[in-house]
Amino acid sequence: MNRIFLVLISSTFFAIQGFAQVSFTQDKELLTTIEQSLDYIYNTDVATANKLNEEVGHKLPNHPVYPMLKALTIRAAHNPINLGSPEFYEMKGYLERVLSLSEEILKKDEMHPEANFFAMASIGLLAMYENDEGNHFKAVGMAKDAYTYLKNGFELKEAYPEFYFSSGLYNFYRVKYPELHPVYRPFMLFFRDGDISLGLEQLKKAYHQSIFMSPESGEYLTHIYLRYEDQPENALRYARALVKKYPKNLYFVTNFLDAAIAADQFSGLDTYVQQLQTSDRPYYQMTGKLFEGMLQEKRDHQWRAAEKSYIKSLEYAPGLKNDEAENYVSYAYAGLARIAHEEEKHDAARSLYKKALANAHYRPVTEEATAYLK
Repeated sequence: MNRIFLVLISSTFFAIQGFAQVSFTQDKELLTTIEQSLDYIYNTDVATANKLNEEVGHKLPNHPVYPMLKALTIRAAHNPINLGSPEFYEMKGYLERVLSLSEEILKKDEMHPEANFFAMASIGLLAMYENDEGNHFKAVGMAKDAYTYLKNGFELKEAYPEFYFSSGLYNFYRVKYPELHPVYRPFMLFFRDGDISLGLEQLKKAYHQSIFMSPESGEYLTHIYLRYEDQPENALRYARALVKKYPKNLYFVTNFLDAAIAADQFSGLDTYVQQLQTSDRPYYQMTGKLFEGMLQEKRDHQWRAAEKSYIKSLEYAPGLKNDEAENYVSYAYAGLARIAHEEEKHDAARSLYKKALANAHYRPVTEEATAYLK
């Protein structure tokens, strides 16, 4: 999940009189509809979310909020979305519409909070997917464009706590991303310095104080503590809260299981594993079998059963074109390598760790595989 920016949509609803001739603060009914839509989006109730989205679009036909809600709904229904799929291009079309409408507002008021956020959100998401597609330098160029809007957010976060999310992400990834990907360091000269500790504190403020960005902040805190900071107990705290509030969100369920197993907290996980396995989406069928194998290996010490589950999880992987699926493939190969090592099949273990390393995106697997292969 090489993501510098993510969904900043709902922090934009502190409107001033604007392009859409509607102030969210004056239209309480509209604000409630948007809040309800976001709740349904995060709980992946797509049908209900879309009904509410159409109500918003009817009231604000020329405002970026409507295409952004549509983009987020597609993302929720297919998260993590397969690159190049029809849904992927439909989502990109909505994001491009968001950017176009936002730029129209900014022509009249370059410090308009809503427009700055929507422009940053759309460019940020588009840059993220360009990066995932392998268009790394194009992604960096788009991130530079988003930086203009991000800088405006730095000045507004005290007045609007939602801006702590974007500021926190920036401060963390401004340091971490070039640290992990040195090829991008020359491009970072165009950006102000970051601060990892400050970034984490700002994300925590967004999680506790923001109205709209709390789920995204919780997701990122889970991700950061699990993937970068090697603090699975802290990751689990946020992952558990999200899965409790949004129990139908299989993406949050996956993150919860990942954090719980990393923290050696195995109690009560089988129900969540079953929830993934009964999904009709290959990605969650894959992660369900993967986590089943990890529990069989780490909790139950049933090597044969775990080996079968890991192999089965890999059967779902072909056709899944996203970084997160690839990273979970590395988990499965690492699990198979550990089992081979237990059986003293050291050549097989080395071969499997090489496959794990080829697919890994984050330090837990890369460090484990690298250490074994030395």
